[in-house]
Amino acid sequence: MLKTIELTDKAFLGQILIRKGLISPGELERALLEQLSSTKKLGEILLERNMIAASELDRVLTEQNMMLGKILLQENLISLSQLEQALIEQNCTHKKLGELLVEKYIISVKQLEQILEKQYWHKNGFWLIS
Repeated sequence: MLKTIELTDKAFLGQILIRKGLISPGELERALLEQLSSTKKLGEILLERNMIAASELDRVLTEQNMMLGKILLQENLISLSQLEQALIEQNCTHKKLGELLVEKYIISVKQLEQILEKQYWHKNGFWLIS
């Protein structure tokens, strides 16, 4: 059972790459099988086997890890100075960034919910429009 859980967790990036048409299901399966007997990350194996270009992998990993502040800036919901100030305060209070921005009336609860949804889709590889 443990191997199944590990395989599912490790397949997450792979599933994103498949949805984006960057690798095939067969390539993912081969890379995951190789990963079971190594300490390498899935991306490393895919790169070593020339199953994906480094630039494509970097782009997907960046999209997957897109941060809330970056999305808010891209959507022009906050300014860079507002983000910087909120991050300073976040460091002191340990509150979530979205919570701070709502408390300060910089964004609305509805805007936060929409941006968190967009962040979720980015992290899960479904967001096709950047």
